[in-house]
Amino acid sequence: MGANTVLNHEALNHAPARSAPRVSTPRFGHNQLLRQPACPAVSLMADDQIDLEDLLGTKRATMPRQEPERIRWDKTLGKRIRRRRTQLGLSMERVAEAVGCTYQQVQKYELGRNAIKAALVPVLAETLAVPVTWFFESSEA
Repeated sequence: MGANTVLNHEALNHAPARSAPRVSTPRFGHNQLLRQPACPAVSLMADDQIDLEDLLGTKRATMPRQEPERIRWDKTLGKRIRRRRTQLGLSMERVAEAVGCTYQQVQKYELGRNAIKAALVPVLAETLAVPVTWFFESSEA
């Protein structure tokens, strides 16, 4: 018998478990079995799949995602703070010490990742030698 032959109950001299005849199928090694689709009739690859929304004409056009105004404001203000700090020759550590936070927090303010709390504005204004109103002036980033 060949390696790909499946033995049925008659070949093993056993009585069949059911009266229905068994269908013999070729054996697969474990590597071959992994490559076989679970259900060959439904074996669609990603390239073969159909987008139902596209097919039915219900797909919405996606608009480019815009940053919320608050995030743009935080980033703009952060750039201005960094520019002023470097103009004065101050390190992030020095500003952090004066404000009472870590240099990582100052970095987050400058990158616009964290919003500056209102209570911090007067202290930061004094450290950067600017009036409090400087934080609310519009300026290009």
